[in-house]
Amino acid sequence: MAFDPDELVTLTNHGIMKLRSAVTRAMVLLPKDRVRATIVREGRRRPLKFEQIRGLAAKWEKQFAHSEPDPP
Repeated sequence: MAFDPDELVTLTNHGIMKLRSAVTRAMVLLPKDRVRATIVREGRRRPLKFEQIRGLAAKWEKQFAHSEPDPP
């Protein structure tokens, strides 16, 4: 399933924001709060739980690292 980083979503207890911001914010939450973190996407039945959020963050981090040019 493809995810649009600019899709508007709701991070529970943090409000509406772009998916990339919600993923970033969920990753910096305290461990006890991470467990409860969910991202709700409009029109989707199931919210993203923290394990899915972590996987998405890792995937995007890997893509970003490979897309950056090498420093001079």
